Amino acid sequence: MENWIRAAHSVYGRLSCRVFNNHALTMATKIMVFQAIVLSTLLYACETWTLYRSDIQSLERFQQYKLRQILKIPWESNTTNVAVLNQASVTSVEATIIHLRLRWAGHVQKMEPFRLPKIMLYGELANGTRPRGAPKLRYKDQLKRTLALTNIDPSSWEQTARDRATWRRAVHHGTTAFEEKRKENEEAKRRRRRERPEQPRPPPTLPFELCPRLFHHRLGLSSHIRHKHPPRR
Repeated sequence: MENWIRAAHSVYGRLSCRVFNNHALTMATKIMVFQAIVLSTLLYACETWTLYRSDIQSLERFQQYKLRQILKIPWESNTTNVAVLNQASVTSVEATIIHLRLRWAGHVQKMEPFRLPKIMLYGELANGTRPRGAPKLRYKDQLKRTLALTNIDPSSWEQTARDRATWRRAVHHGTTAFEEKRKENEEAKRRRRRERPEQPRPPPTLPFELCPRLFHHRLGLSSHIRHKHPPRR
């Protein structure tokens, strides 16, 4: 994951002067180049990845950081991530990965049984058992979660994928619905965070014998001692 992010950073840097910082190009052109080259580098072969939430967050941070640079949105403007995506007319990284993963699953389903991708998707080990607790996530587990997130029945998706046009419609509608719900959840979470009443800060109770001042935490006390009461040499 870190290698793909570094590669995307490198591609963005090489295009900065000629594209992203070029005042002769329109914003729409810059966004198109960003999607066609930078995001393609970042998400190369992402349809085969098995991702955890921390991986998704790292990819989302990269996209947000670069889009804010292109759109000239300062961090102190308090612009939400949803607003940045809407302004750029770009979907989230998670929605893009879901769309590509479902498209790839449809291609694999239509392959001949002897093809290696289909063998790997449906194959099972003859011996051995998975460890108890929380074993590592498998691609098959990830695909089932993706189908559930896009309102596609996991028990009948193979039959749906055999019809190319029907599968494309299902993937498009499912990904669009997922992205809309994700944005709604982000906005609702932000509203709850802003409406949460501020708790009054308790008074300081940590004393220091060399001065009458009280402190909230030991970290503040240590900083005070280091700057105001250094040890004599």
